[in-house]
Amino acid sequence: MRIKKMTATFGGLDNAALEPDAGLTVITAPNEAGKSTWAGFLKAMLYGIDTRERDKTGFLADKTRYLPWSGARMSGELQVEWQGRDITIRRFPVRANPFGGFEAVYTASGDPVPGLSAAGAGEQLTGVGKDVYLRSAFVGQGGAAIAHSGELEARISALATSGQEDAAYSDVERTLKDWRNRRRANRANGLIPQLEEERNLLDSSIREMDEARRRRAEAEQELERLEEKRRELQSDLEIWARLERHELNRRYGEAYLEWERAKGAVPEDKPHPVFGSMSGEKAWIFAQAKQQDRDKAVEENRRRRIQRQALEKTAREQRWTVWLCAGLAVVMLLVGLALALWSGKWAASFACTGGIATAALIVSFLYRYRGKKTRQELGKLCPLPISDETDWLDQAAQYREALAAAQQAKAAEAAARRRVDDLAAQGGQLADTLEMLYPPAQSKAAAAAQLSAVERELAWVQKELARTEGALSHMGGAGDMEARRGELDAQLARRQSEYDALSIALDALGAANAALRERFSPALNREAGAIFTALTGGRWEKLALARDFSAQAGRKDAPLPRSWLALSTGTAEQLYLAVRLAVCALTVPEAPVVLDDALAAFDDERCALALDFLKNTARDRQILLFSCHGREARWAREHDISVIYL
Repeated sequence: MRIKKMTATFGGLDNAALEPDAGLTVITAPNEAGKSTWAGFLKAMLYGIDTRERDKTGFLADKTRYLPWSGARMSGELQVEWQGRDITIRRFPVRANPFGGFEAVYTASGDPVPGLSAAGAGEQLTGVGKDVYLRSAFVGQGGAAIAHSGELEARISALATSGQEDAAYSDVERTLKDWRNRRRANRANGLIPQLEEERNLLDSSIREMDEARRRRAEAEQELERLEEKRRELQSDLEIWARLERHELNRRYGEAYLEWERAKGAVPEDKPHPVFGSMSGEKAWIFAQAKQQDRDKAVEENRRRRIQRQALEKTAREQRWTVWLCAGLAVVMLLVGLALALWSGKWAASFACTGGIATAALIVSFLYRYRGKKTRQELGKLCPLPISDETDWLDQAAQYREALAAAQQAKAAEAAARRRVDDLAAQGGQLADTLEMLYPPAQSKAAAAAQLSAVERELAWVQKELARTEGALSHMGGAGDMEARRGELDAQLARRQSEYDALSIALDALGAANAALRERFSPALNREAGAIFTALTGGRWEKLALARDFSAQAGRKDAPLPRSWLALSTGTAEQLYLAVRLAVCALTVPEAPVVLDDALAAFDDERCALALDFLKNTARDRQILLFSCHGREARWAREHDISVIYL
């Protein structure tokens, strides 16, 4: 496969194009100009973008790293020559997958290329899968060292054994170990420990079943004993309850009789003949007022009696005066008549006595008028009526005492009624049984305490019995357990035989691997050693590559080889570049080689040696060398090599 043109909207590339030469092409640019982006674009066009990758601390997934900076949708086109024909591969976004869309057509006709798919395009075009390509022909920045890969090991092993091996030793060993670990990885994992654990659990379950049956029998016996004890205690408490009811009825009867007596002691509620329905205080105030009124009336009658006596005396005197004056007038008239008759001088006689008689009559009439006035005043001095009650306050005191006694009687009746109601609320009644009851041997409190303890024990025994029954129901039958134990013994025997067979197979594989290790990838070691010698100008002439791709280098003047870890950074980079190029030559002869700043750690002399080697290699395959230095571009111009400036 040869790349003819790449067009990318990818990361910092916005519809950018790159057309490398058929052989070696030096692509030079300063940092952040897009060199690594072009390398990543080629990888994505061949093998797609893994959307399962997630961003992590210090790491960005490709789907995030290469989102177009312009905001456009990620897309790309790759024009290559493959199997003698030009084809065009396009990738574009589909829904959430940035490179989910895929199209492969013949460039000239636009017809689809049969067999090329999004998942398998890279492997069909380069001849190897992504894992092998990234560990051989694709060298990213600082990534010349090769990590172990089962796929790459299998491919090199196949070459080392002339195509007779189809799988790597590590993969076969891992598969056999996985199979054996499924039987017994350690004491906790594997089918055999699981079966042994199940058998142990089954044995434990059988023992637990026997123990559960024993506990169930004991619990049933204890339950029967406790229920009998509970019945006895309940019977004692029932007798105590009946005794208490009998006592309650007796007290109720007494309280009822007391209530009847209290009701009889309550006086009839009728008005008082004097105070009516007054309260004690009002009756006392009323009596005080009445007593004051009576005292005033008595005093007034005494005063009137004295006045009457004086007026009666005056009246008598006035009557006597009237009668005396009237008699005097009559006498004077008789005297005047006698004188007149005696002297014959009527006028003189009557003139003398008539004046006296007239004066006497006038005085008589005057006193008669006064007597009438006196009698009128006597009529006004009639005595005031006074009630027969001689002591109102005494009656009020007696009334108050009667009220207090009635109140006390009512309070006693109410208290007796409340006691009757309380006892009735407790169940007391007048009727009672005539049965003869005798108190139990133990007190009610002791019986109640024992019953409570028995109830708790019963609850615990019932729960224990229920747990035991549940455990027995979950355990199943003893026959089923014995049958399952036989099945487990048979499975254990079979799994143990499988485990032994796999252990024998692993031992045989180890022995075969030891023999294979002696000739592990001799072609790769020879090819890598030759390239390493060329890259170092003959300073290093030996290279030994272990199965995990750790390398050792040897020199003519050094008795022992050195691990790549003991080499300088530049020499280590040259060593693994040699390994990469050797792997490419042996495993991916048709894929283009991508080197992203792979010569950055080389000094000028070894950089020139490496460029000379790449120039010779580019006669048979396409090589894209990305560099941020100007020396590669200067060398390319001097040697008529294609240079692209980004």
